[in-house]
Amino acid sequence: MEKLRLSLTIALTIGGLAYAGLIGSKHDLSTAATDEPCVFCHTPHQSNDAASPLWNRYITDITAFTMYSSPTIDGTIDNVPNPQSLACLSCHDGVSALGDASAVSPQDTHRLVNAPGPGGMPDTTSNPNCQKCHDTGQGIYPRKLWRIGANLMDDHPVSITYPTPAQDPDFHVPPDPLRGWPNLKLFNGKVECPTCHDPHNGQPLFLRISNDYSQLCLTCHKK
Repeated sequence: MEKLRLSLTIALTIGGLAYAGLIGSKHDLSTAATDEPCVFCHTPHQSNDAASPLWNRYITDITAFTMYSSPTIDGTIDNVPNPQSLACLSCHDGVSALGDASAVSPQDTHRLVNAPGPGGMPDTTSNPNCQKCHDTGQGIYPRKLWRIGANLMDDHPVSITYPTPAQDPDFHVPPDPLRGWPNLKLFNGKVECPTCHDPHNGQPLFLRISNDYSQLCLTCHKK
């Protein structure tokens, strides 16, 4: 019983810290009418199984993404993004922005699986916060910084297995080969979008650790 209390206390503390960092950040789409910031991304019921955790948004076609490739790459890259990265890409892939190919339709991006109230209704509750994603000075399209597009060739590889020393000696060995470092996460031994970004912490670019003097990069890369 004591262990159960301790586990619940830890879970609630971690959840509270994540919630506190989310409030007021770019990922906080709550309004006075809908003061549930978590619901814009997560749902406990009928969630989208393609993304995680408990994802509350749709993705039209996960095979539309062009994964990173290079003749010098040492880790194995999956054919499609894994659920942890798909959660990010469900909004950040470009939502059919002008001039960008997109895997996620604007209807999907602006629709929740389970919206506040009747499930599946359009996400009209976040309309007052459109500027969180859209640059009002350049029309209706999303801010350039947030538009990754369906072509992932020009971005840091995701859904890639972290290399072993035998595969590439230029990488630091993580303390846990499956989970990574305490402040930089691997997901079952793979690098995903939330390896470097914590969507709840509210820090610049939602980085897990500062990249001043390249300290984030140098956590994995020796040079």
